[in-house]
Amino acid sequence: MKQEQKNEQAQHMQKIALADLSAYVQKLLQLPVFVIQTEQADQKDHALLITLVGDLGAGKTTFVQALAKELGVTESVLSPTYVIMKSYDIPAANQNRNTEQTISARRFAKLVHIDLYRLDKPEELSALKLGAVLADPANLVCIEWPERAGTLLPRPDLHLHLSSDGASEAERFVEIIQG
Repeated sequence: MKQEQKNEQAQHMQKIALADLSAYVQKLLQLPVFVIQTEQADQKDHALLITLVGDLGAGKTTFVQALAKELGVTESVLSPTYVIMKSYDIPAANQNRNTEQTISARRFAKLVHIDLYRLDKPEELSALKLGAVLADPANLVCIEWPERAGTLLPRPDLHLHLSSDGASEAERFVEIIQG
């Protein structure tokens, strides 16, 4: 990527200190895509899909780790590069943190973390049975390297572009695009 393009891209991105990533995720969980009225919680007919784009070391897995922590996942969240897909249970206690609205976990029972980096061809996705994963409204699905899926993924509810270009080791740039 040319330097001018990188500079233009950085203008649209927010610099986040990795030490503040949990607070950033908490704010993100307040976006309309996550916050729905309790009476609407059961009306969604598909998983919420977050795609994460960025170079190696941009912070995609680090973001998913912070998200998992904020959702109450107690398991250690590691990059699923070699297993490609890993699911984590979201504790039910996080599903009713606010009496007026179901926030963040809304209807989610599972966080599904997928890393498509090792995918050679989009057709290899069929082995993951991704259709069933994305059809389940109880799933919150985060996909790293979604570009490796070609056109086989639906439009994401939320698209995050992460970059370490021009950032120190302790910070990253993040751009959020709502689907």
